[in-house]
Amino acid sequence: MSSAALNQLDRDVIESVLQMGSGYVLDFSDRTFAEFFRDFAVEIDDEKYRVDGSSKARRLRAFLRTAPPTLAAKVLHALLERRLLKLPDGVNQNEVAHYRAIIQRLSGQMTRGASGGASHALDPESELLKRVFRPELLARLPLDATLAAALKARMKEAHACIEGKAYLAAVILSGSVLEGLCLGYGSRVPERVNRAYAAQYCKSAPPFHEWKLREWIEVLGRLGDLSPNVEKFGQALRDFRNYVHPAEQLARCFTPDQHTARIGFQVVIAAIEDLARACERKGAP
Repeated sequence: MSSAALNQLDRDVIESVLQMGSGYVLDFSDRTFAEFFRDFAVEIDDEKYRVDGSSKARRLRAFLRTAPPTLAAKVLHALLERRLLKLPDGVNQNEVAHYRAIIQRLSGQMTRGASGGASHALDPESELLKRVFRPELLARLPLDATLAAALKARMKEAHACIEGKAYLAAVILSGSVLEGLCLGYGSRVPERVNRAYAAQYCKSAPPFHEWKLREWIEVLGRLGDLSPNVEKFGQALRDFRNYVHPAEQLARCFTPDQHTARIGFQVVIAAIEDLARACERKGAP
């Protein structure tokens, strides 16, 4: 997270809402604090979060300085829910409103105005539709060369289908690329994604070839490797891809059009960009 992501007022509001003044964070003990963060596949007891000290407040500050914005947003959201549910006394509603705006901004749902304050909400769909596929993007991912070549070929074919008005075929191809992309990426960091799967579903992770696309999207979103917009539209692409079954398509009375096909194609581009940024943050696996 860049230092500009949270300004001093943001930090003051977070510390006030989460009652961090004496080194504590809400009502957490060290044990429950660690358990809370494991739900996000984060080991908050790790030395990298103790650079400024071992108190819960100091470790949370270190986490917020270094975490991907989308992951930080999810953690802050869960902490706010805990405050409002378990410790509602003394809540300042103005601070809560500012705190929620911070979460929205970190999630990519809002942007800063020229004055540094939160401004208009972004249209996630418009943001997706601005993206252009560049084959060299795949080279930034730690994918097997054969898989990368296959995904590149499918993206070109999906684009050709859109140009040829074969919109259902484009959607099916885009969904297959998204699934292959997630599998190839996750296979390079198996322990990390398996821990996140176990935290997400409260059970051991199955072999990767048994994972459903829905699970890949949710797990990589939980880790902050996929942005909330890609999670949202990726799940929609997964639903549309099910129309490969004629009975499913007839039951829904739905026929993909150019707009649907373009969104499906470009959510894959956005996923590639998200995963490339995740690799750069962590170092390529």
